[in-house]
Amino acid sequence: METEFCKIEYIKDLDAVLCSWKKYCSNDDYRNPLKYGLELINQKNATTWITDTTNGFEGTQEDSQWLATEFSPQAINSTCKTIVFIIKEDSPLKNEIELHSEILKQFFDVKLVKGLEDI
Repeated sequence: METEFCKIEYIKDLDAVLCSWKKYCSNDDYRNPLKYGLELINQKNATTWITDTTNGFEGTQEDSQWLATEFSPQAINSTCKTIVFIIKEDSPLKNEIELHSEILKQFFDVKLVKGLEDI
């Protein structure tokens, strides 16, 4: 699936779904790619979710709430065991991603890497 905001794809060699954000979006433009990625996780029995935050953005409060109450519980009950964030050292999202990582570590193996080649 690819939209003007996001590309979601399955990478067989990594047994992973890769979510690559392109630019800011919210509401259904944000949520629908994530829902599709979760469907792919379950369809492929994939064990890893990768989010490329290189072009990422701080989400809205409503989308963050949706992540916590709807998306995350479904991800926890999926075949996903590992969450990977691709994030640059100087990313303005670094603090936010580190905070999310601490919460996610209760349920997943969480890794922060500089690029896809580091997985």
